[in-house]
Amino acid sequence: MTENSVSGIEIKAVHEGESSAVSAPNPEKWSHEAIVARSNVRPVRREKLNRAANSGENPGFEYLQECWDDPALQIVIKKLLAKFPQWGIAIVDGVLVDWNR
Repeated sequence: MTENSVSGIEIKAVHEGESSAVSAPNPEKWSHEAIVARSNVRPVRREKLNRAANSGENPGFEYLQECWDDPALQIVIKKLLAKFPQWGIAIVDGVLVDWNR
């Protein structure tokens, strides 16, 4: 699989004898309503993530997962996890993983 750097859509390579399948984005996640909803909660979530960055206090795995669906917040979360590896949370194949569980 390769990831299109512009759209972020994963595209499966087509091999002989296989159907040509393209992983389509979740239409509900990218609907106008979902995008507006993410935009509305983004400032509050970003503020909490910024406080975590300043204090070093782990906001919690569940909270990070809630924020993970917002591509803008994924960037903030990636920086947080790089800065605080002691939290035991990593990104594996684009998914958040809690090593303590």
